[in-house]
Amino acid sequence: MAGEALLKKGDHVIYSVVGNVGTAQVQGIMAIKVVKVKNGEYLVDVMPKGVPFLKRARVTFPFDGTDLSDLGGVLAGWSVRADGTRMGEETVPTKFGDRKLVRYQRIEVKDDGNVQTEQFVDPVHNFPYAARMSGHSGEVQFGIMETNIAWIKDA
Repeated sequence: MAGEALLKKGDHVIYSVVGNVGTAQVQGIMAIKVVKVKNGEYLVDVMPKGVPFLKRARVTFPFDGTDLSDLGGVLAGWSVRADGTRMGEETVPTKFGDRKLVRYQRIEVKDDGNVQTEQFVDPVHNFPYAARMSGHSGEVQFGIMETNIAWIKDA
């Protein structure tokens, strides 16, 4: 990856989204497309399909050129840079082969029960390969299924 930008306009990542919320099955995708990278920030379009609790959005994140942890906020609602507890490294199977990823966990106490979320991120750039949310009403898993970003596929 030497000399190559971490993100550039036109890059995309597609996650499968599967699980259940209450009695409803969730089986869809969430696409994230990079619209712009400049001036210490990046702009992405978030395009879910078949995921009833997600809405289409355009989001801007700060970018220092090395840390992609804010993308985890799209998946799990929080960034490993600012929240969650580092649980350790695990080897996780992905569509692109096994990856050694760092698992972060957050437990949110709510009136109607706890919600546990986990993110599995690469140890260098905090790019989220997967996430899992579970609570009293069900469990939903996000897993990377497609990207045109070579350093993610070829890691």
